[in-house]
Amino acid sequence: MKTLIPIGGALDKEDPRVMREFIARAGGKQANILIFPQASALPETGTLYVQQCLELGASQAQALEFRERRLADNPDHLRAVQQASGIFFTGGAQMRLTQLLGGTLLETALQQAYQRGCIIAGTSAGASVLSKTMIAYGKNGPTPRAGILQFSPGLGFTDKFTFDQHFQQRNRFGRLIYAVATHPGILGIGIDEDTAAIIEDDETLTVCGSGAVTIVDGREIGETNVAEIERRGPVAVSNLKIHVLTDGCVYDGRTRQAHLPHKTLLADEPGKNSKGEEA
Repeated sequence: MKTLIPIGGALDKEDPRVMREFIARAGGKQANILIFPQASALPETGTLYVQQCLELGASQAQALEFRERRLADNPDHLRAVQQASGIFFTGGAQMRLTQLLGGTLLETALQQAYQRGCIIAGTSAGASVLSKTMIAYGKNGPTPRAGILQFSPGLGFTDKFTFDQHFQQRNRFGRLIYAVATHPGILGIGIDEDTAAIIEDDETLTVCGSGAVTIVDGREIGETNVAEIERRGPVAVSNLKIHVLTDGCVYDGRTRQAHLPHKTLLADEPGKNSKGEEA
């Protein structure tokens, strides 16, 4: 099974449930985690993630700390990718990752690792870079507008989805709609902070975390003027389908249907909720 875990950024360090899920899926106590910290400008980023992975029970964790493209294809780096059970891309600036890794033997090794079942995860910029069509940067706001974002090639673990992060916190709804309107065959996935969209075999998406995942489905778009609007003008789109999913919700990419876990509000007394509070 192939598993991709884009994360919306700002992970909760007090209750690291998303990272705990990543470690568990990568093998738990047998997990061998490889961190790519290159998106971050902070020199301590790799070390901090290595420490966290070990604290959460991984048997091995290391960070590849190179910052020059000519060093990407070091045989030790290729070997580390081949041996990893989980690979994690940190936050920062996604273009730092693509300019370092694009077209290298290391990029090919990463693709091969994903195909053999290595768990691939990334947070914030590390989430955006996972798709073939990457949102490189753009403007925030609730309304889709011409030129609101710029696309760039990502690392290409999937061509079915495009990911945006810090989604509700930075008001990025408009740019995700714009992304889908320009290519209605791609599903737009907007991921809140401290939340992951766990995608298995490029089909099934399960939400994990304290926020929500917003799915923008443009397959049934009726009309849009996205190709005609210029100079930051607002873009019109009809018949979009939107899903807002929270922890435990599942989205089936084959049927394009969402499934919510059944929850029952228990009451100890009539008129009170399960905590005994007035309803």
